[in-house]
Amino acid sequence: MEWYEALILGLIQGLTEFLPISSSGHLELGSYLLNTDTSKNLLFSIIVHIATAISILYVFKKDIYNLIIGFLSFKKNNESEFILKIIISSIPVAIVGLLYEEKIEKLFSGNITLVGSMLLITSLILFLTFFQKNNSKQNITYLSAFIIGIAQSIAIFPGISRSGATICTALFLKINKEEATKFSFIMVLVPIFGILLLKIYKGLMTPGVINYSDDILIYLIGFISALISGVIACKMMIKIVKESKLIYFAFYCLIIGSFSLLFGFKNNENSLFTIKPIMSIEDLRNIALKSSPPEVYSEDDTINLVDIESLNNSIKLDIRYATKNNFMQTKFYKQPKAFLNYAPAQNLISAHKELNDFGYGIVIYDAYRPWFITKMFWEGTPNELKHFVADPNKGSVHNRGCAVDIGLYDLETEKIIKMISGYDEFSEKAYPDYPGGTLEERKIRDLLIDIMNKNNFDVYKYEWWHFDFQNCNSKVLNYSFEELDSLIS
Repeated sequence: MEWYEALILGLIQGLTEFLPISSSGHLELGSYLLNTDTSKNLLFSIIVHIATAISILYVFKKDIYNLIIGFLSFKKNNESEFILKIIISSIPVAIVGLLYEEKIEKLFSGNITLVGSMLLITSLILFLTFFQKNNSKQNITYLSAFIIGIAQSIAIFPGISRSGATICTALFLKINKEEATKFSFIMVLVPIFGILLLKIYKGLMTPGVINYSDDILIYLIGFISALISGVIACKMMIKIVKESKLIYFAFYCLIIGSFSLLFGFKNNENSLFTIKPIMSIEDLRNIALKSSPPEVYSEDDTINLVDIESLNNSIKLDIRYATKNNFMQTKFYKQPKAFLNYAPAQNLISAHKELNDFGYGIVIYDAYRPWFITKMFWEGTPNELKHFVADPNKGSVHNRGCAVDIGLYDLETEKIIKMISGYDEFSEKAYPDYPGGTLEERKIRDLLIDIMNKNNFDVYKYEWWHFDFQNCNSKVLNYSFEELDSLIS
């Protein structure tokens, strides 16, 4: 993470935590626009949340001090009742958070369409407060505290403003505006510190989850920007609610939500990772066909190659290079086939059967690859991305019939399982030890890698989907699929 990214994300966290425009939604939007995945940096997330919690403690220091003194008197008084109401308001979000942690985490995966939709809902909620101009003298009851707590639990969705949902709910319940604002901000301390404790525990118990790779200055910038912006936003919000100006934020959420939907739909249409080849496909093909592989081979080397589909038809084929659905958006193969040497093919089938016990099946994106295709990839890929493609001077394990690119599908629905990155995505999200993404995505990726390892496959250090068979003695081959059909039939 760069210093300016920490500054921007810290400002977003501080301002949007208290202004009724959704901090989680804006952090998702900020990460999307900056192309930064905050899910991989748990420590940064902890630090900016501590900063916003401190900003609440600072703004409401007198109220919180009085609450603590009153509570410690161990008498029934306004302070002890207020704290009890805070605890009651935290019950819904605690239940939702504990029971649905993994499902909630799925929501925070850069789904801009979801964020946009939820911002539009926030806009509607804020707009309705326009009809609640008159201030009331009514205080919060135990029942209203629980109802406001339900609103807070709904605000788990990225794009639903927590402060907006809780304050608006209080206003709809005819709660006094000042009381509603104070209760909304103080009540969030319980889930904030609860989440922080869970994150710290998770970081300590799971090696590699907390990332210390960034400079301490990055964390300091994030902390200070979140703290200062949090104090400013908190004070602003108190004044905004008193003056019944929430409707202005309704228009803001409407505009941002609409743009998010437009960007989200566009992003979904172009979700395939692509590069622009540094020369035309025709030129790449001419260069590759005129070049020679690094090793001498003969027809005898093809004897061990088998068509995987003929051995097990429950393994799905989605051969990307037989379509334009690949990083160069070019059809390289004439047929959607997957060939492997016999030994790795048998081990792949064994891994597939093991994965069946977990409800998954293997889908193959690529297997044996003619050498001239590897040559085309290499010549067409920019230098800064060449570590994602094989060097044709050495020959690829794919060229030897000992490598396979795979993903997973759900046995029940037969739908492809969403992974942390897309296939052939040239980014750090593709790394098999990438710490970002959701908990479920990491579990599924690690399960795939573990089972493939048990079956004598090693994952490539830059691609979670690429597996090399450990005992490969084959030579580099350059036969097309059509030539293979005639040679091994």
